[in-house]
Amino acid sequence: MYRYRGLALCFLPFDPPVSRLMSAIGMECEHRIFNLQEVAKQMELVLPSTISQLREMSFLNKNSRHFFVLDETMGRQVLLDAEEAAETSHTFFSRLSETNAIPELQQLLSTFVAQKYSEYHVVKECREQWKNALYALGCAS
Repeated sequence: MYRYRGLALCFLPFDPPVSRLMSAIGMECEHRIFNLQEVAKQMELVLPSTISQLREMSFLNKNSRHFFVLDETMGRQVLLDAEEAAETSHTFFSRLSETNAIPELQQLLSTFVAQKYSEYHVVKECREQWKNALYALGCAS
């Protein structure tokens, strides 16, 4: 969720449509967190105090020279990193679902896997279309 909120902010001045896409994906992540919390309540699980601490974590990369995407090269790299992170996230949820031994979580995890699969492909398609659009603009000028 924080990664996508950060990406939305990074692209805001350079490419608002990509910013809106990343914001929408971040909202989907927020819905997954809410769904997970609801299932935990139904199972009468006590959530660790670290959950509230996660909400306060910063998504800013403090090692980066710039926060906002400033040019095409930087935007390409940020989207490539986002694609790799989305693929890793999908793999994580797939493995979590495969090794899950709690029946109450199976449907939720299966849904998460499908959503993460779609998320990965949307980010990948965004990166590919963005690269092609920038290439077309470069050829036109």
